[in-house]
Amino acid sequence: MRKKTLLFSALLLALGAGRVWAQEAPAKIGFVDVQRALLTIEEGKAKRKELQDWASPRQQELQRLDQEIQALQQELASKQPSASFDQLSDLNRRLTAKKREFEDKQRQYSRELEEKQNEALRALGQKLEQLLQEYADAQKYTAIFILQPEQVAYVANFADITDTLIKLYNEKYPYPPKGGAK
Repeated sequence: MRKKTLLFSALLLALGAGRVWAQEAPAKIGFVDVQRALLTIEEGKAKRKELQDWASPRQQELQRLDQEIQALQQELASKQPSASFDQLSDLNRRLTAKKREFEDKQRQYSRELEEKQNEALRALGQKLEQLLQEYADAQKYTAIFILQPEQVAYVANFADITDTLIKLYNEKYPYPPKGGAK
């Protein structure tokens, strides 16, 4: 009997809380595609271009080293039947050194690229997050979720606030900044 009374009391309490919640303003929920926003804002486009400009000569250097490795491999293959042991050893040594140089530069490039990407994303993300919080508070959103289009079956157009945030971001943080500083 006591369990039934407790269960009934809990049910009444839950129903009462539900009525109080229902009397408050309805929940306002939004979604933002952060990746699309970061790639679409003017500052994001500029940072991506800067990153590509930084990466281009490093990629060309890696391609050049790769071509040198291929040339050494072809030379080694062609001289294999007729070259002396010392000549083959020298070619193998040069090939191994070139491969190490390539791998070292590739690792260094990958580390630096990741650091630069993270730095840019962190700076842009902080601004976007601050803007999102200001917008959500001003528009009285209950919650805003990160939209990952490939994982969502449906989101109403009015609930996707990505384009609004992109517009607000470009207005609040014009790029290039006034005065020409980056």
